[in-house]
Amino acid sequence: MKNFYNIYREICSFNNLLIAWQNAKKGKTKRRYVKRFQRNLKTNLQRLQEELINQTYEPCSPKTFVLRDPKTRKISKSAFRDRVIHHALCNIIVHMFEKGFIYDSYANQIGKGGLKALERFDVFKRKVSKNNIREAYVLKADIKHYFEEIDHQTLIAIIKKKIKDDKVIWLIEQILAINNKTKGMPLGNLTSQFFANLYLNELDIFIKHKLRSKYYIRYVDDFVILHESKNQLEIWKNQINNFLKESLKIELHPSKSNVLRLNSGINFLGFRVFFYHKLIRKSNLKNFERKFNNLKILFDEGFIGREKALESLQGWLAYCSHANTYKYRKYLIKNFNTSFSHGNKLLVHNKKNYINYIKQVKESELQFSAQKTLFHYKRGLSIKDIAIKEGIKEATVWGHLANLIEHKQLSVWKILPHEKIHKIIRNIYSRKEQLRDVKKRINDSSITYDEIACVIASIKSKNKFKKNKKIFKKEIFN
Repeated sequence: MKNFYNIYREICSFNNLLIAWQNAKKGKTKRRYVKRFQRNLKTNLQRLQEELINQTYEPCSPKTFVLRDPKTRKISKSAFRDRVIHHALCNIIVHMFEKGFIYDSYANQIGKGGLKALERFDVFKRKVSKNNIREAYVLKADIKHYFEEIDHQTLIAIIKKKIKDDKVIWLIEQILAINNKTKGMPLGNLTSQFFANLYLNELDIFIKHKLRSKYYIRYVDDFVILHESKNQLEIWKNQINNFLKESLKIELHPSKSNVLRLNSGINFLGFRVFFYHKLIRKSNLKNFERKFNNLKILFDEGFIGREKALESLQGWLAYCSHANTYKYRKYLIKNFNTSFSHGNKLLVHNKKNYINYIKQVKESELQFSAQKTLFHYKRGLSIKDIAIKEGIKEATVWGHLANLIEHKQLSVWKILPHEKIHKIIRNIYSRKEQLRDVKKRINDSSITYDEIACVIASIKSKNKFKKNKKIFKKEIFN
């Protein structure tokens, strides 16, 4: 195994600290503590550099708060200057260790994550059960009080296998000793996430190389092993627990580590996974329901706008889309429009039509891109401004407008000049007209295909279309 010496100089370099600051401030540029640090950026970074070089750096005491979402967790929020140090350390050492991680470790790595772990679980369940022909079992296990029980000396010993630079070890010890304890790491730190993954890499190696398990997946302290033999999994469970106690000074959670039948459904990473389908866990559904009710209260009191609530719903819908939740998502959309449309004349003029529009959108349109366009357009943004704000093409914005017009969410008379609308309508003979045919008849370079599409969309929105051109035009103008 390759050993890395003299990497402390890289950690302390001004360029690395500058990159660390850029990473630490992502998504937080409007926070006060970020702005304060940025006012004297060069001075602050140089001060951190001097403290690291002279080994006088001492982390500040973190702010601690309790989060119930849905588990009760104690979260520690480090000072911003300490977060810069965490990023500076991880910038240099993470890639050294990740090269040795097994493929099926899915936590806190680029290109991995919980959803990738679920996809891998789907592959393994088909293999181990021979496409559901034979009985299969799963050891679903969890580490008891994992972050609270990580032993600092054991972790340092693991790090020393790769890193021989004493100054780097000193810096890691400073970060670990923030709570003046010999065990545990604060939840919320970047370094804690990496060290937690590194700590259980020893378990990964034991299961893959000692036990020779083929179908093993781990996400932080939550892991599964699939096998056709229930007895084999029971034996492995005891061996794993003994290894954890002896080598890592932690143990399996007695009530959350069990051997289960694959077909009975496995609770894994927020989903209940069956062979042919997935469901959202009831605890997660109840948790979102609480959040949804809180959003309704804030909206009714005027503390948040509809777009803010929409962002929260979008994230949840994206998460739910990985399970078999089509009807549930349709219900959520309907419920959202019922609860977040009243009294908001800026967005919804006809609640009944708006709900009908939501019912007609395709599965791929559940991300509310058209609704976002509607919101921005009603605020007075131009089509070009909407495209820039949402990072889409202007043609896409025009497509959204045509869609909204067709479903009676916008009036074409409010989008296009009346002269253009009259000129386009005079050259439309059917609602099934091709855009190019209408364009040829108009013979006006100032009228675009997108504008013609909007007028045709308005025609399609009518419940009855009169074949007689004169009657048809009269209906449109009235």
